[in-house]
Order: sequence, then structure tokens, then C-alpha cells
Amino acid sequence: MSDILPFTQFLPLVKDVADILNKVIDLYSTAQHNKRITKLLIERIAAANSAIMILREEDLYSSRHYINLQKFVEVLQKMKNYSEEITQYSKVQKFLGAQKIEEKFTDLCKDYENGIRVLNLNLMIDFNIRADRDKKDLQDDLKELQKFQSALAESISYTNKKMDNMDKKVSEIVEKVSTMANTMQSLGEKGNQTKIDSIFHESPLPFQDYEETKIFRGDKLRKYINVKTREGFAFKSIEKDNRDMIKNQVTILKKLKDCQNIIHFYGFTYDESNMNYYLITEWAENKNLREYIKENGPGKIGMKVRLGFAYDIAKGLNFLNAVKIVHRDIRSENIVITDRNIAKITNFKVSRAFESATNNLAVDKECVRHSSPEMLRRGMTGEVVDKDRKKKYDTKCEVYSFGILLWEIAECKTPYEKYDDFMEITQKVVSGYREPFTPNSGIPEEYQELVNDAVHQNPGKRPIFSQMLTTLQDIFNNYDPEKSTKRKTVKKVPERKDSVVFSWSSFNYLTIEKAVEEHNTKKNGIDKNILYKCFDTYANMGNPKAKYWKAYYIVKGWSDLKCSTDEKNKIAAELFKEAADRGDAYPDAQLRYALMVMQGKGYLYITLVHI
Repeated sequence: MSDILPFTQFLPLVKDVADILNKVIDLYSTAQHNKRITKLLIERIAAANSAIMILREEDLYSSRHYINLQKFVEVLQKMKNYSEEITQYSKVQKFLGAQKIEEKFTDLCKDYENGIRVLNLNLMIDFNIRADRDKKDLQDDLKELQKFQSALAESISYTNKKMDNMDKKVSEIVEKVSTMANTMQSLGEKGNQTKIDSIFHESPLPFQDYEETKIFRGDKLRKYINVKTREGFAFKSIEKDNRDMIKNQVTILKKLKDCQNIIHFYGFTYDESNMNYYLITEWAENKNLREYIKENGPGKIGMKVRLGFAYDIAKGLNFLNAVKIVHRDIRSENIVITDRNIAKITNFKVSRAFESATNNLAVDKECVRHSSPEMLRRGMTGEVVDKDRKKKYDTKCEVYSFGILLWEIAECKTPYEKYDDFMEITQKVVSGYREPFTPNSGIPEEYQELVNDAVHQNPGKRPIFSQMLTTLQDIFNNYDPEKSTKRKTVKKVPERKDSVVFSWSSFNYLTIEKAVEEHNTKKNGIDKNILYKCFDTYANMGNPKAKYWKAYYIVKGWSDLKCSTDEKNKIAAELFKEAADRGDAYPDAQLRYALMVMQGKGYLYITLVHI
């Protein structure tokens, strides 16, 4: 008979199972591919976790049982590793085909079933009964992955090669770019520009090889001609403070030249005569997408052409996603159209690798129309101040921006064009409003559904990029104008019923910081009514600093509340407490809340609510 071991010896293994489950759930939420397969694994790991957690019979805790549990945890760990491999494109390439993915899944399930039988665990789910459903989910994921690979290959140069060679080519690009991005990130964190230069050797191209033309695009972009090949190039002037950053990025961006839907970066050059640096890219004859739409309009841009633009951009974004780069500024001004009507992604000034896509991304009047509600809300309300909980820009934000861009392409209109004010657009988007599609305009129903899903208020409900790519591929290839005109228009995304409408103009669109500055300067004629409206509006949106100042104004008698002094004290005390609960970031709120409690002001309300 085996020795009986104390239950405490099993606890680390029990914890390992719970940790594996949480990790696979995280992988599922960020998956680029094979979400159905990952969900099947989650169901099995969760069932095992529940069964293991309720084991309390002492006679089961033998040394043999411990060894078997160790082996079973190893199987679950392999499931976790497998999930990590099949959900990220940079890793799924190692399987080089759907058959190996299916074989690996089948082997893992067999090992799982053996482990369950040896441990004599009672599962709440009989996975044998659900075998047909599981097989269908597996096959659906594998079909989508194959379609994705085919669609992505269309954007890669030399598409006449065999598919297995194309897969290998993409894999090599993924590996090179990812390695360079990670290296650049680690070097950049140390601020060692000399070391970066020594590794990457990004030397300027000879300026004398090019001659300028009279064709301008804005203040910074001009067309130059290569004196030997007579080929046109775009020269973009680089600000002095950005030279090192641009030079570092070009090293990586030049490696993206294999994708036909990303602007081709050639390098940079230096003009000694005026001491200017220029970024050299390919020249897009038809300007950027916003300009192209304004100059041509829906009358000249056929629906098939519009769908082609959408499909082009999807291929470019999926390529970036494959090499673990987020663009972070997807909008029509950053899409250019070539003379062959091919859409290409440009302007990588704020792009980052996945791991370094921090939250340091300002929303301004140029990008507000394409910014996701969660990013706009963070800017408006100052959502959570600690680095671990603060909202990070991720691919879900990028999917939203692409969704707005898809609407703009289909409608040939500027999003929210009837709203000129930054704050008004922000309020509309945060409240849940989205621009509707024009009825009976011939926009395919599947396209409208894809856009509505992409701009969903809940980031978790938005599709992943690979799904958008394959959907747009089908829409583009199967487009039939006759069928499109006969279809009913998809209903627009409704505005949320619980949205709060704010009168931004009532306080002259002051930011919180500006309102506090106005209060602290104590200028003659300061209008406390306007400042209170500002604090009240932002407090209602959840901003903790605004809650403090609203409470302060209430206590001072500068509010517009029409209620008794006791009611005002209750409101102020609650607001002080909500700001104080944010910790040491708001010490004044902590002090004033404590004083109100000591003085008995609003204390009854606080006791009833919080005890």
C-alpha cells in the first residue's frame, strides 16, 4: 500500500492547475487565431480544475496519486503551451499546416482522458458525448486559418510561388521583424543610441542621387525623382527631435517591404545645404484616402473599388499583426492610394511592438474620429492611475479604428462630419453613438455587419483581425451589385439608453487641469458657477479629481444644488470618500473626508452605505 501524504503537499499542484486555467483564459481573450480550439481546451482544463478542487478523501492522497497528479499537470501544461502556439501567428507557423494542429489536439485530448481515468476524477462534462461538436469547432478553426494564410499571402510579393514556400517566407519575415523589434525595444529602454547605431548601421542614402520636383503634399512631404532611374519617391522632412526615433524605426520598417499593402520604406537621407533630414518612402500618386474620397466621391469610386481598398488595408493590418506591431493611428489620412488604386498603410510615427504598446498615446482632434470609446473615456475620466490597471492600447482598439475606417470607405464620408468639436465627438462615441449606414446604398449586408461588430462598445465583442481579413476577402471576391442593391440595410448601432448627455459649452470645454488652474490663480472675476459645471460634468463621468473639486465647491457653497445643508453634506462626503479611496493620489480628499466624519457631517449616509 502506498504511503499517505498530507494534503498540504498536493496544494502546489492544485494551484498549478488553477494557474494554467487562468493563463489559457488570458490566451483566449487575446487570440489572433483558433479561438474555438482554445475554448475546447479551456472547457477541459476547467472541468479538471473543478474535479481536483473538491477532492478531500484522505485515502486518495497517496504517493502514487501524487505522482499521477504530477503527470496530469504536465499534460495540462502542454495544453497551455499548445494554446500559446496556435493563437499567435508568429508561433502557429511552426506547425506548417492544419493537419499537424489537429494531430496535436487529438494527442493532447487522449493524454487528458488517460490522466482523468488514472486519477479517477468525476467530471461534470462528458466530452465523449460532445465529440461531434468539438470536431466541427476544430475543423472550422482550421478552415479559417487556411483562408487567412491564403489571404495574407496575397499581400506578399512573389505570390506566384507555391504556398508552402510562401508560408516559409512569411515565417522568416515574422521572425526577423519580431527579433529586431524586441532588440530595439530593449536597447531603447536603456537609452543607448550609440549601441543601436553600432548594431543596425542605418546610414543615410546619398541626397545627390535625387532631384526635387514642384509637387508638394502639405508642409513636410514633397516628391523627388531619382536621377538615374527617374522613379518618383516621397521625401518627408524629419523634425530634429525625432531623428533618432525615425532612424531606429526605419531599420525595422524596411523589413516590411515584402507586404504590398504597407508603404515601402527605403531609408533616410540628409541635405547638407539646409541641414535637413528626410524619410524616403515610395510615392503614392493618388494621395491619401481622405483626399482621394474628397476629390472623387462615391460617384466616381465604385463599390468594388471601395471593397478593394478595405481588403487591401485588412491585409496590411494582418501583416503588421503577424509581426507583432500595432500601428496605433489607423485613419484615412494614414492610408495612401497608388496609381494602380492599391491602398497602403503609412505613417508609423506612433507604432509600437505588442509588448511596448503602452498607454502613452494622446487623443487629439486629428484622431478622435477613429479612437475607441475606451481610449476616449480614459482621456476624459482619468481612469485608474496605477500602471497595472490603466487601459492599454491594444489590437481591440486597432480593430475599432479599422471599423470606423471601413465605414468611411463604404460611405465616402468623413466620420462624424457634422460634429466639429473634439469634446462633442468624444461624448457621442463614449455614449455609444455610431454613424449609421445610408439605406439602399448598395453596401453589402455582410460588410455592414462586420463594421457594426468592429465598433462594438464592448472590446471583447469585437472580431479579431484574421476574421476581418477572411470576411473582407469573401465580400470582395463574391461581390455582386445586383444582390447588394436588393438586400435590406443593416440596422445602425443604437446609442446606449443609459448615456448621459453633457452640455460641454456651458463651461467652455474646460479640461479638469485648466479648471483647477483657473481656481488656483484666483483671478478677478472668476466665475465659480462655470467651474462648478466643469467639475460636476467630469465627476459624473467618474473622474476622481473632479469628484474632489465638486465636493469642495459643494462644501464652500459654490454649487447649484437645490437641497438642504444635510443633503449637500451627504453628497460631498460621498464624493470625498470616492476620491479618497483612490489612495495616496488624492491626500486632500482623504483629509477632508476624515474631517467630515469627525464632525458628523454626512456620517449617517456613509454608515448606511459602506458598513
